[in-house]
Amino acid sequence: MILETTTLYSIIALLIALLLAGFLYIYKKKKKQKTPYLLFLLRFLSVFALLLLLINPIWEKNTLYTEKPKLVVAVDNSASIKFVGGKEKVKEALQNIRENKTLQEKFDIQYYSFGNEVKVLDSLDFNAGHTNPTQLLQKLKNLYNENKTPIILLTDGNQTKGNSYTYFPTKNPIYPIVVGDTTHYNDIEITQLNANQYAFLDNQFPVEVFVTYNGSTPIQTQLAIYKGKQRVFTQKIQLSKDKKSENLSILLPANKVGQHYYSASLSALKNEKNTQNNRKDFSLEVVNQQTKVLLLTSFYHPDLGAIKKSIESNKQRRVSIQLINNKNINLSEYQLIILYQPNNNFNAIYKDILAKKINTILLTGTKTDWNFLNKVQTDFSKNTSSQDELYQAVYNPNFTDFVTKDIDFENFSPLQDKFGKIYFNVAYNTLLFQKIGSTQLNSPLLATYEREESKNAVLFGEGIWRWRMQSKIDNQSFDRFDEFWNTIVQYTAKAKKAAQLHLEYEKLRYSNQNQVIKASYVDQNYKIDNKASIWLQLTNKKTKKTKKIPFALKGQEYQVYLPSLNPGTYNFSVSVAEKSIKKSGSFKVLDYNIEQQFTTANKLKLTQLAAKSGGKMAYVDNPNNLYDELAHSTNYKSVQKSKKTAKALIDWHWLLGFIILSLSTEWFIRKYRGLI
Repeated sequence: MILETTTLYSIIALLIALLLAGFLYIYKKKKKQKTPYLLFLLRFLSVFALLLLLINPIWEKNTLYTEKPKLVVAVDNSASIKFVGGKEKVKEALQNIRENKTLQEKFDIQYYSFGNEVKVLDSLDFNAGHTNPTQLLQKLKNLYNENKTPIILLTDGNQTKGNSYTYFPTKNPIYPIVVGDTTHYNDIEITQLNANQYAFLDNQFPVEVFVTYNGSTPIQTQLAIYKGKQRVFTQKIQLSKDKKSENLSILLPANKVGQHYYSASLSALKNEKNTQNNRKDFSLEVVNQQTKVLLLTSFYHPDLGAIKKSIESNKQRRVSIQLINNKNINLSEYQLIILYQPNNNFNAIYKDILAKKINTILLTGTKTDWNFLNKVQTDFSKNTSSQDELYQAVYNPNFTDFVTKDIDFENFSPLQDKFGKIYFNVAYNTLLFQKIGSTQLNSPLLATYEREESKNAVLFGEGIWRWRMQSKIDNQSFDRFDEFWNTIVQYTAKAKKAAQLHLEYEKLRYSNQNQVIKASYVDQNYKIDNKASIWLQLTNKKTKKTKKIPFALKGQEYQVYLPSLNPGTYNFSVSVAEKSIKKSGSFKVLDYNIEQQFTTANKLKLTQLAAKSGGKMAYVDNPNNLYDELAHSTNYKSVQKSKKTAKALIDWHWLLGFIILSLSTEWFIRKYRGLI
C-alpha cells in the first residue's frame, strides 16, 4: 500500500513538473522564437527532483550475510597469576589464540579480562587485588547465554571474592586453560583468629587460634605471638594426616593502656611454598575504666566489708570506706557514692550529692535517721515507728532496668529495718519485694530509679553480709552474690549522659582494603544532627604527613572513605566545626595482598567447572588440542542470515547538488539570452 501511494505521488510530481515547465517555456512561446527546450528540460528536472525529495520514496533491499559463532576468551588479570609464575605464559597463550587462523576464521572472538571487575580486554598488568570468576560468569551469562557461546578461561582457578564459581549455572560450555603449578605441597595455615577488640587494664584477654594442615606426612611447627618485636607466647604444635587441625585458646595479659598490635605466626614447614597464610595480625585496645566507689558511713558494720569485697571482686572497681566526719573527701573523684544508714551528719554531703547529681546506692537499717532522710531528699519517704522488723526478699522476674538473676533470695536471711510504709515520689522499678512472715507486700525491699541525670538504688534493710555468706555456703563460691551486686553497681555507676559524637572504624586493615570511618552526631537534645560539618584530620605516624578530609552524610550517619592507604600506623582526630567536640583514634594498615596466598593453580575446581558446563580443561603449556577441538567442533557453526535494508531518497546527497546545478545553469542561460 505504501509503495502504491509513493508511485502515485511520484506520477503526480512528474505531471506537476511537466505542466510548470511547459507553462513557463512552451505555453508563452512566440512563433518566430526558437523553442527553449533546454530551459524547459532544466526547469522540469529541478522541480521534479524537489518534489521527489518532499515525497521521499524508500527502496528496500534484502542482503545475505554469514554470521560466525562467537567465542569468548576471558583472561585472569589478578596478582595471583604472577605468584603462580604464569604471567608470561598467559600472554603467550593469548597471542597464540590471536594468531590461530582456524579459530579466527571460524569464530568471532570477544576478549575480556577479570579480577576486581570484568572489562573488555585492553591490556594486562596482573595487579588486580581480588579474583572474582563468579562475577565474570554472571556477566557472560547475561550477554551470551542464549547462543551457548563457548568460553576459554585463562586462569589459575584461585578465587578471593564472590560465591564459589565451581557449580555456577550456565548454558555456555567453559574451556579452562590452567595456569600455574598444579603440584601439591604441604601447607600449614592460620585459618582463623578470634580476639576481643577491648580489654580492661590488669586483666587477661582471650585469643583463639585455629591452625589447619594440608599434607600427609607428620609435621611439627611452632605458634608464636608477638607484640611488636617482643614474643609474648609460644607453643609447639604437631599435626599429621589423621590430625589436620588444632584449636588453641590462649590468655594474654593486658598490662598497659592504649592500642596494641599483635601478630600470630607459624614457623614454616620444609619446602612449604606458601608462607603468607602462616601469619595473622590482630589488634586490641586496653582501657582503664576503673570505677571508684565511695562508701560513706558513720559507724562500722559487717555489711561494709561484704559490700567492699563483693564490688572489688571485679578488678576494675575500687571501694574506699570513709567515715562521714572525714572533711577531706572529694566527691568528684568517684563515679558512685554508697550511703550506709545516713543520719544528720550526712547533711552537707547529701546536699552536695543532690546538687552535683551524683549516682548513689542507699542502704538503710536500724540506725538510719528517717526524720533526716525524709527531709534531705524528696525521692521517697517512710513513715516509721520505733519497732524494728525483719523483711524477707522476694525476687521480681519482671524487673526491666537491667538483666539480673534470682540467686535464691527467698532462702536468704531477712534484712532488718524500721517498720513502716514506703512512699515513692518518682518513678521506680522494684527488683526485690518485701515479705513479712508469709505475707508478701507491694513495698520494695530493693528498688532503682532515675532522677534527672543520676541513677540510684536503695536497699531498705541491713544484714546483707549474711546474704553473701549464705551464697558462699550454698554454691561453694561468692560468685553468684558478687555478680548480682555488681550488676547494681554497674547500673548506678554508669553515666546517663551519652556522648554527642560517636565513632566506628576498623583498627586493623590491609593495604588492599578501603578504610571507612563512620561518625554519628547528635545535638544537645540527643537528636540526630544532619547539618553538622565534621572533619577528619589524618596523620601518618612515621612520615608525619597530614591531610584534612570532610565527612559526607550517608543516611543518618557521616562517613569518610580512605582508599589505597600505604602500610603504616595512622593517628586521626574527628572534630565538629564551630563546636568544642573532638574525638581521636588510631588504626594500622598492614602490607598484605590476599592474592599472595596462592602459589599453585586450583586444578580441581577448574576440572569440576569444565565437566559441569560441558567444556573441557587444558593446560597452558599444551592448549593446542583444545583449540583444534573448538575449531573442528560441529556444535559451533556459521549461520547465513538475511538483512533487509531501506534506502530513502533524502539520503542521496548528490541529488541536492544536481538541483542546485540545474537551477544555476537555467539562470545563466536566461541571463545570457537576455530573458532576465
